[in-house]
Amino acid sequence: MERDGKMGVQLDGSIGVGVSRLEVIGGPSGRRRRTKAERARIAAESMMPGVTVADTARKHGTTRWQIYDWRKQIRK
Repeated sequence: MERDGKMGVQLDGSIGVGVSRLEVIGGPSGRRRRTKAERARIAAESMMPGVTVADTARKHGTTRWQIYDWRKQIRK
């Protein structure tokens, strides 16, 4: 099952009536860990002509600043 990082809460009851059941659906906990190879592949993908860092970040579920950092590490 794939998770989207959101946490949902479902209330079983009507407005003005006590809640009889509360169901909390938990999402992923903490940070996503990527291997060095994954980080390098994503950073390299962001450097391709016509590709934006923002689009790459959105595609892989990370931030632009994380990709900029990975690109900086590759250059070292």
